[in-house]
Amino acid sequence: MAQYSLITYSLQDQPSWWKPIMKFFGLKETWDHYRYATYVIVSEALKKQVFQELTKKMKSIEDRASYKRVTEHRGQWALQRMGYYQEFGWSVEAEFDESILLWHIATDLLFHDTINENGTTEDDRLISQHISNYMLFLLIVRPFMMPAGIGQIRFGDTCAEARNFLQSEDNIEVIGAVKKILGVSTDYDPGLVKGDRSKSVLFNGCRLAHQLKKEFTDDDKQNREEYKKVNWDRMWRLIRAVWVEMLCYAASKCSGQYHAKQLSKGGELVTVVWFLMAHLGMGEQYRIEEGHARAKLIVAK
Repeated sequence: MAQYSLITYSLQDQPSWWKPIMKFFGLKETWDHYRYATYVIVSEALKKQVFQELTKKMKSIEDRASYKRVTEHRGQWALQRMGYYQEFGWSVEAEFDESILLWHIATDLLFHDTINENGTTEDDRLISQHISNYMLFLLIVRPFMMPAGIGQIRFGDTCAEARNFLQSEDNIEVIGAVKKILGVSTDYDPGLVKGDRSKSVLFNGCRLAHQLKKEFTDDDKQNREEYKKVNWDRMWRLIRAVWVEMLCYAASKCSGQYHAKQLSKGGELVTVVWFLMAHLGMGEQYRIEEGHARAKLIVAK
C-alpha cells in the first residue's frame, strides 16, 4: 500500500527553478504524487486487525439504528469502547479530512518520538503509521475515493505552515523536525499562530500528540518505568484502533464505481476492505430492515 508523509513532504519539497515551470504546465501535482509516495507490504498483523475490528462491529449490529450508528463511526466507536472519547472526541468530530490530517500529524510525531521506547508494541506502532500514511495518500492522490471535503487545501496550508516553521533550520532531518514541532507550546489558540484564514491543522495535530502523550504517561506511579511501558502500549493500541475505524469508514463511503476504477489499475487496500465489509453485510449497499438474520452455508461431508 502507498505511503505519504506530511512532514517528509514538507522537508523535501524545497523551492527550485524548475518547479514554477512544472506548475505552469500543470505537472507539479502529478510529479509530487509519484516523487513523494513510497510503498510498503500490507502486513498480516494489519489484515488481522481490520478483520477483528469489522467482526466486532458486525456482532454489535441488531437493528437499523445500530447499523447506522456503526457504519457512521470514524473513530468515535474506538474511543468510546476504550474509554477515551471525552479526552479525544474533538479530533474525530471534525470534518473527515481534518480528522485524517490531525491524527496523521499526531501519529507521525509520536512514531518518531517513541522510536527508542522500550515496551512499545511494534505491531500496533507500525500498523498505526502505515494506515496513517496510506490514508493521507488517499486524501491527496486519490481524493475521489474519499468523502467530499477540502483535504487538499488543508494539506497545502499545513505543509506551508510546516515549511515556514522549519525554514530557519538548515538540512534538518525528520527526527529534528519532530522534536522542534513537539517543542511548541499548545497552551495557546492555534489561530493566533497561523491566522484565521489558514486551514492548517499543524498545531492542532501537535496538540493532539501532546494530549495523547500526557494521557498515557503518569509520573506519579512508584514503578515509573514499568508503568510507562504499559501506557505506551495502550497508547498505540488506541491510535491503531482509531486508524482501522477510519480506514473502514473511508471504504464504506467510497462509490462502487471508483472502487471498480482502481481495480483496473491494480487495486487499493481500501477496496479490499470494502469487499470484506460487503461480505460481512456491512457495506452501504446493505440495509438491515428487521432482525439480524444472516444466511448460513452448511457443507455436508
